[in-house]
Amino acid sequence: MSTATLHYLYDPFCGWCYGAAPMISAALSVPGVHIEPHGIGMLSGDKRRTMSPEWRDFVRPHETRITFYSKQTFGDAYVKGLQERDDVVLDSSLPIAAMLAAEALSGRGVEMLKRLQVAYYQEGRAIADIAVIVDVAEVLGYDPQTFESRLLALLDDGIEQHLESSQAVMQRIGAQGVPAFALEIDGRWEVLAFGHYLSRPELFRKDLEARVSRAA
Repeated sequence: MSTATLHYLYDPFCGWCYGAAPMISAALSVPGVHIEPHGIGMLSGDKRRTMSPEWRDFVRPHETRITFYSKQTFGDAYVKGLQERDDVVLDSSLPIAAMLAAEALSGRGVEMLKRLQVAYYQEGRAIADIAVIVDVAEVLGYDPQTFESRLLALLDDGIEQHLESSQAVMQRIGAQGVPAFALEIDGRWEVLAFGHYLSRPELFRKDLEARVSRAA
């Protein structure tokens, strides 16, 4: 039987990746498709930063377009709260490590990613804060101490390897940014154009189903 992996290149602080959340939800409903998230570390390492007027000015026009095309909304707690603070750390490595911890503990990395997007873009929570991440994990049913221990271990040894692997996937499919998608079936890769599906997650689901069915 054919195996299908949907490679999903993303960053936790990429608004367009939040806009792609309905596509991910659609893909989760397709039998026989495993979603493999690849965090690229857009704001990791020396690219880590804090919220600032310059960052707000950069992302807000994008967020208006994201809502228009994807219908994903940005909550007041984010727009009028978190975005107006100057003490919010933007570090991709921590939420990416949270995704990896959830995947390692229970195979629920995608669920963690989606919940962190809600925490940030709707609830206005600082998702590069370990206490916030652990709280989100507890809501999802993880033991807080177990999850924090796995998270810290990944930050200490594992996150850099993941980021390097994600960059290799980006190069393989020729992606210039995120979100980006590629469907791998029996070793063959096909890039799926994000812009073609952003406003049509149901079409994304149907096209995934068709490709998996043809390969069966």
